[in-house]
Amino acid sequence: MNSITRTAKILKLLAEHPRRFTDIVKDIQLTKSTVHRLLVALDQAELIKKNPLSGCYHIGPLISQLAANPINEHQFLIVCSIEEMRKLRDLSRETVTLQISMGTERICLEEIQSMESIKYVSGKGSIYPIFVGSAGKMLLSMFGDDQIDILMRKFNFDPSAPNPIKTSEELWKEIELARNLGHSTSFGERVAGSASVAVPITDYICPAILNVLGPIDRFTKDSISGIIEEMKDSAARIYRELSHL
Repeated sequence: MNSITRTAKILKLLAEHPRRFTDIVKDIQLTKSTVHRLLVALDQAELIKKNPLSGCYHIGPLISQLAANPINEHQFLIVCSIEEMRKLRDLSRETVTLQISMGTERICLEEIQSMESIKYVSGKGSIYPIFVGSAGKMLLSMFGDDQIDILMRKFNFDPSAPNPIKTSEELWKEIELARNLGHSTSFGERVAGSASVAVPITDYICPAILNVLGPIDRFTKDSISGIIEEMKDSAARIYRELSHL
């Protein structure tokens, strides 16, 4: 019962805002060893995660998946993005997602699915590694180089993926390409037979992107090229809408 009570206290603290280890020890008034043991258990259960950039613990992906709604603190971003996402879906006829970074992972805050019978979807609330796919590479490109170096030490590249990025050197090339072009693409990187393109939403409180994805036999390189400028225009309008709030 004590462990459950202490766990609940930690989750309540992190639900308010992310905290460092020393802050948690101070706030719940337990020994460092006890707090460390609880944090390790919570992290293994994905109830919490430690951000390697800030050193702070925050609510983990399992909490986000169990929650009825997307992360509350990003509701303004979703509201400001939803109409532009619909426009892009109607224009491309493919699935459109809104994603943000979350430590070494990325989360899909909102998704408007393709109207086609055969489609590629991400899944609202779904969480993926930040270094995989066009969305991940675009999000990474929005960090500073020092921050990327810290994150890369945490990555476990998956050689069994359909078309994987296998090394940090290869990932750096993709990041630089995304920065230079202002967009990122992926072809079968995480899911065989898929294609996607992502553009940044600038100056949000954390890296955020718009992502369009579809089956590779329909969402071809030519199709992607034809929608990139519209995606960038949508991202710019979302930024302007956010700046008025």
